[in-house]
Amino acid sequence: MVDRKQKICFIGSAGVGKTSLVTLLQGKEIPSETTPTVGLEIEDSVLDGKRCSIWDLAGQERFQFMWKDFLKSSGLTVLVCESTEDSVKKTKEIAERFSNHLGSKVIAIANKQDLDDSISPDNVEKHLGIKTYGMSAIRPEYRARIKEILEFEFGTE
Repeated sequence: MVDRKQKICFIGSAGVGKTSLVTLLQGKEIPSETTPTVGLEIEDSVLDGKRCSIWDLAGQERFQFMWKDFLKSSGLTVLVCESTEDSVKKTKEIAERFSNHLGSKVIAIANKQDLDDSISPDNVEKHLGIKTYGMSAIRPEYRARIKEILEFEFGTE
């Protein structure tokens, strides 16, 4: 184990599933109804034997001004979007607006892949220009997958 905790930040528009992804990663039950994150929530975790803090940043416009401060010294930034054209467009704007603050490594999660009209992670990756993984944060069978993704990406920073 490392002495100092590394920081992983989850950012994205409101309602894209950041908190659900963190809940899934932590092995907690995904609630059927969600409430918006206010400001910031921090969870301690261990990924691939490394202690880390998972920062879940509120996505509402009124909280985005705080992101650049929260993103400081992040080892990994996870941009989360819904797998829709509109959400991907908003996520690309977020990536461009905060590009100087996103931390040493950035990946994207194309969430809500379980919806009928979702676009593929490859298509999302082409639009964003960032390594993208498909996910469905409300499905417990994806718990191992989100952990594997973060351990791999966190371990190769």
